[in-house]
Amino acid sequence: MRMKNKKVIIAIIIIVCVMVTATFIKLWFTSKSDDEVQIINEIKEYGYILEDNETDLHKEYFEELVTVLGEKDVDEEAYAELVTKLFISDFYNLDNKVTKNNVGGIQYTYSKAQENMVLKAKDTIYKYIENNIDNGRTQKLPIVSNVEVKNIEQLEFEYEAEVDDEAFEIELNWTYKEDLGYQSEAVMILIHEDNKLAIAEIRLLEE
Repeated sequence: MRMKNKKVIIAIIIIVCVMVTATFIKLWFTSKSDDEVQIINEIKEYGYILEDNETDLHKEYFEELVTVLGEKDVDEEAYAELVTKLFISDFYNLDNKVTKNNVGGIQYTYSKAQENMVLKAKDTIYKYIENNIDNGRTQKLPIVSNVEVKNIEQLEFEYEAEVDDEAFEIELNWTYKEDLGYQSEAVMILIHEDNKLAIAEIRLLEE
């Protein structure tokens, strides 16, 4: 009888452990699901999306882009400026990135340059971002507060034997909520890719 009782107790313990484990796993994945980034706006014709974890500044620029691209005759200069503003307000805004793998702004770059840009970002500006999966990060990271276009010109630009004679060269600078010593100015080249304008090159301003 004692052996049977022991077997029953062991069986009950196993069942309880399985149920507790199953409940924990369910709660874990539910919480993860609740934390997943949601798409709150998109421009389907161009493949652009806006996620809910973006800053108010980035959301403001995206709404402006929706308006510009919604016009019958798109103002390409305004479009080019907004692409650079959206890139900067996402790529250089590290505070809302969960890990170093969440490289921002890539949807606004030329498709053939995206892989190299992500690799370079992870090895430089994104390299030291601490993991924030548990929302416990105390590390200070930059928050972009404004982006300003200083100059814009059209020019001919060659990228891997492809020539765009109506490319855009844009000089910009930007500010942060708190100056932590991160890059704050650059020149960007945008070229046409299908129906889009995409960033093909980023370089520092010459001193």
